[in-house]
Amino acid sequence: MTMTGLPPEGRVLARAVTAVVDAAGRRDAAALRAACNQLRTCDEAVAREVLHRLTLRLVERAYPDGVDADDIRGLFDEVVRRASPWLTGVEPYAVVVVLAGALSIHPPDDAPKPSLDPDALPIACALVVDYLLVRLGSRLPAELAHAFDELRTAQTNEMP
Repeated sequence: MTMTGLPPEGRVLARAVTAVVDAAGRRDAAALRAACNQLRTCDEAVAREVLHRLTLRLVERAYPDGVDADDIRGLFDEVVRRASPWLTGVEPYAVVVVLAGALSIHPPDDAPKPSLDPDALPIACALVVDYLLVRLGSRLPAELAHAFDELRTAQTNEMP
């Protein structure tokens, strides 16, 4: 599927995800915050699902033989290290949440959760996605189209 084949809400979400990842790639903190505002106008559950699928696919492609603790630690270190010079206040915990969430590792519901800036998770996700796109030499439009295709397939095959 191409982005033009998406329904209007999907195209808005695709533009918002593109804006947030592009801002991270340009290392433009102001544009990154503005893109987070744009992303917040989208359906939160759908946005979270698309970002999850996008991040998971990139992690799986970057580590085709599987991911171990050293891989995650290295990925975390690289993402935070690359963001530190230009993005003040990058929240390392948010990067951990994004990486763990991509691998479907979630804390128990009753686990304490630190208070995060509302933009922390989308920013962390954009930083991870940007890093992996560069590492893989991949392009966002193709990866994003794949994430939307996976979501469409999952929604089509859901049991009532």
